[in-house]
Amino acid sequence: MAKTGDTQRSGRVKHVPQRTCVACRRTDAKRGLIRLVRTAEGRVEVDSTGKRHGRGAYLCHTAACWELAMKRRTLERALRVEPLSAENQRDLLAYIRGLPIAEDHRPDDHSVDVLSHDVRV
Repeated sequence: MAKTGDTQRSGRVKHVPQRTCVACRRTDAKRGLIRLVRTAEGRVEVDSTGKRHGRGAYLCHTAACWELAMKRRTLERALRVEPLSAENQRDLLAYIRGLPIAEDHRPDDHSVDVLSHDVRV
């Protein structure tokens, strides 16, 4: 006999996949971060669906994390690509401009200082 909807009625919580931002190392729900994907041609592109083929990495919805990932080259390491081309960087920076400016999105005391690269614990 098939049980339809019993998981919702029994009070079980649905599993929410967790991912980590490659810049600030904050863990959040998969849908709460932006996925970037390395294409077969070696370009890095935003994956709005989260389902495109290719190696993926996640970043927060804040420009500070994107800038930090570009500056520290953590995005390139996570995606295992050669240094990003000037055109590819320009495309990603254009996407960043549409994101909100980060005030302070740190959920706890474990944080990264963008300017001095110090990690406070």
